[in-house]
Amino acid sequence: MAVAGAQTALLPLPANLLSQWRRQAEFAGFEKNGVAMMKPPSAQLLGQPNRSALHHKERFAVCGSSWEVSCDSPQLLAVLREWFEPAGSLTSPSDLSLAFSVDRVRSEQPPWPQPYFRGLDHYGPGNSMLIDLRTCHVIGSFSPAMACDFGYWKQVIVPVLLGIVSQSLRITPLHCACLVNKGEGLLLGGLSGAGKSTLALSLACHGLEYLSDDWTYFSRNESQVRAWGLPTAVKLLPDAAEYFPQLCGFEPHVSLNGEVAFEVDPVEIFGVSRALTCQPRWVVFVERTVEARATFATISSAEAATRFASELETLPASIAGMQEFQLDTIGSVVDRECWVLRHGLPPNALAQELLEFCKS
Repeated sequence: MAVAGAQTALLPLPANLLSQWRRQAEFAGFEKNGVAMMKPPSAQLLGQPNRSALHHKERFAVCGSSWEVSCDSPQLLAVLREWFEPAGSLTSPSDLSLAFSVDRVRSEQPPWPQPYFRGLDHYGPGNSMLIDLRTCHVIGSFSPAMACDFGYWKQVIVPVLLGIVSQSLRITPLHCACLVNKGEGLLLGGLSGAGKSTLALSLACHGLEYLSDDWTYFSRNESQVRAWGLPTAVKLLPDAAEYFPQLCGFEPHVSLNGEVAFEVDPVEIFGVSRALTCQPRWVVFVERTVEARATFATISSAEAATRFASELETLPASIAGMQEFQLDTIGSVVDRECWVLRHGLPPNALAQELLEFCKS
């Protein structure tokens, strides 16, 4: 996928649908230098192809937001029902509107290529989505095989889509893992390679509920902040096989961000329990050292906020005003005791140290 102009993301879209988007932009005077500028699409455009055929409609709760999905495939809705709860009446406004169709002429089959981003002038054939970040509308077209590929929707399409639209939905993604103990969340921040994923999995193996291992999503309602996860696989670097014998028989592969890693279902492979939401209580940043011990040091909320904020993505100009909301959300997340955990321990030993620390 790529970001086109100021507010639209594009997976390769069928030429007839993309040309309608471009014709509307030209008619409205928003064509500039060969690129359709980001005027919100009309209801007529969003209804393509054939809105009347999208007679399957449901609304889902996703990370504190409501997504209304209209489609012509009951199988596609069945995929989303696997992980998301229903979200109330269809008569009230939703946070995100999605119109998906299945192109039964298309014959693509797995394995699927890596998803990619394109501007409006650069697209190719195949399964695709067009996303308007300002109006929170999505249109998409999929082959029958991809529409019912539960694993691909779970591991690729939904996480990528949420990552793109989260800021427009007032959801703040932060680079941290999250574990849950009796409804209260333990957030594990730290740079890539600090060991968040292996520590998160070890904590889950010790009885905490697993919510996320890499990115956690946060919603904020007045002063209350909640953490949310997706039911995706845990991603573990190849050296994790040294600590988790359950990985025997699995092969690491290139993940979406280019890293070579294991990606396995933590519930199925490790027998852990999963949670999808919690209220944060502990904030711990993990740092590696050469010493074979664990030390905890308090840090200020301001320093913790700076650490999280440094990894926020730059927003498109049309929704740049959401950055202030993101920073306020971070302020709510770190409005509690925050710690740095420096260690040189294997995951299992470190998990035991951290569990004892949280109990105290």
